[in-house]
Amino acid sequence: MTTVLALRSVCKVVGSEVVLRGVDLELKPGDVVIVRGRSGVGKTTLAKIASLLLLPDAGSVEFLGVEASRASDAMRSSLRLKYLGYVDQEFTLLPRLTVFENLELPLALLGVPKGERSERVREILSRLDLEDLKDRYPSELSGGERQRVAIARALIKKPRLVVADEPFSNLDDLSVSTVVELIREVVAEVGASVLITTTDLVSNYGIGVSKVLHQGRIS
Repeated sequence: MTTVLALRSVCKVVGSEVVLRGVDLELKPGDVVIVRGRSGVGKTTLAKIASLLLLPDAGSVEFLGVEASRASDAMRSSLRLKYLGYVDQEFTLLPRLTVFENLELPLALLGVPKGERSERVREILSRLDLEDLKDRYPSELSGGERQRVAIARALIKKPRLVVADEPFSNLDDLSVSTVVELIREVVAEVGASVLITTTDLVSNYGIGVSKVLHQGRIS
């Protein structure tokens, strides 16, 4: 498989506004692409389309050889569960589950044995300095803590594609460095592709290739 994700001539209208105008983007195994742009230019829309959560109004989305933009809802849900890790700006942690349970859930849905699930959860909690928070609920966490948990949840199943919408916005420099290193490890271990969106037009995270989303197009 030479391509993990391919967006071809993707267009999307939100309300009465044309947000994406013929976006082309291809990620191969091991690629890390950072899409930069100011607020309101369509980065979240792009991230949701790349994550198979939104369908384009025109153009195509191919994921692991599947024409996802024409696939059934069930097929897209299955692809997301098995192969895709997504971090959104709202974190969307399940409020009635503890941090540990939030991280364990995707592994349980994939049928990973309980012993292995627990080991992988403990490992990623340690990597992101979250061990002391494992029994807390999302409402008891700060914004930065919730963001780290959301990132951990996206990475824990070692997906083929990670899509992260503004993943560093609530993190301090040390946490950013830790997350970046963890992303590097997932890329190296399973050949994952990574798509990151950010309003940060300046910082160099030391990973990937930067592109700019402006007036609905990527350059």
